[in-house]
Amino acid sequence: MTLRVGVVGGGLVAQAMHLHYLAAKPDRFALAALAEPSGTVREALGARYGIRGVHADYRGMLDAGGLDALVVCSPAATHAEVVLDALDAGLDVFVEKPMCITLRGADAIVAARDRTGRVVQVGTMKRYDPAYERMLGELPESAETLRYVSVVVNDPEFEPFFGPGEIVRGSDVPRDLIEATIRSEAEQVEEAVGAGDPESVRAFSESYLGSMIHDLNVVHGLLERMGEPLPAEVVDGAWWNEGRAVAGALRLANGSRWDSAWIQLLATHDYQETIALFFDESVRSLHFPSPWQKQRPTLYRRAERRDGTNAAQEWTAFEEAFSRELDHFHACVTAGVPCRTPPEQARLDIEVLTQMFLAARA
Repeated sequence: MTLRVGVVGGGLVAQAMHLHYLAAKPDRFALAALAEPSGTVREALGARYGIRGVHADYRGMLDAGGLDALVVCSPAATHAEVVLDALDAGLDVFVEKPMCITLRGADAIVAARDRTGRVVQVGTMKRYDPAYERMLGELPESAETLRYVSVVVNDPEFEPFFGPGEIVRGSDVPRDLIEATIRSEAEQVEEAVGAGDPESVRAFSESYLGSMIHDLNVVHGLLERMGEPLPAEVVDGAWWNEGRAVAGALRLANGSRWDSAWIQLLATHDYQETIALFFDESVRSLHFPSPWQKQRPTLYRRAERRDGTNAAQEWTAFEEAFSRELDHFHACVTAGVPCRTPPEQARLDIEVLTQMFLAARA
């Protein structure tokens, strides 16, 4: 069955990933519509992908009908509203992370999903990486011997990975829409954490929810596989450099510590992302490339003592998580496969990151 898909938002993640992979899977998806406020962007992308239905806003796209599902790539402050309206219109929804900004929004999405019986899948794509799946499948049954979890990301963002003109940009988004979106984001961040100033918005909405959430979601999946109670207790949080660097710490049930840090380094071209679990008997780690680089391998490494030596094994996986998560979405909608990244999971991530931000303020 081919799903008729509408894409909301024609920005970076839509152009770099989702539109490309949706168009590459004509047996599963038909790109039927695009909603994008920049006329420059929507006309260029409509022509590039042969999208007949191009709209200035998602409501016009919903009103036009003819869709089975929505892929939501618009700014985070719009996610809850778009997802809820799409569910009420009878559509299945794939929504980029973060699913929303507030816990109230998350609860509303879970309730609407249950009420409508539609699929809601959240775009935390690393759960679909084959290297993650390999690590997940051979973890011990219990986290009792887990002594430490370390997550460190230094991120130059997207500039090193795209040449001039590869991403279509438009300067013709209506000013009142830009201002309304900025205002809505600040209001939602203030509702979530009690502060809506620009630095707090950047730290919470962009850095914690927009970036650290990926690795938090991965560790949650690994801990859940070992039966660890979630959420773990948040014991510390910090953000600095105007919200462009964030960190948090948690305590696991056996007293072990989990430290996470995400640092934006725009003046470098060096991307590094490592998740490491230190057990009594082994060290297991995932090493991710920049998400903007297609067909670059994720490395899973496992090291343990064997016959008096350190035996290290490495596995690399080249399949794209962004592609595989869309295949999973199709299977959820058409074959009833249980969703691997549902809204309840996203709510847990948002709850923990909210607690980290509040710990930083305290």
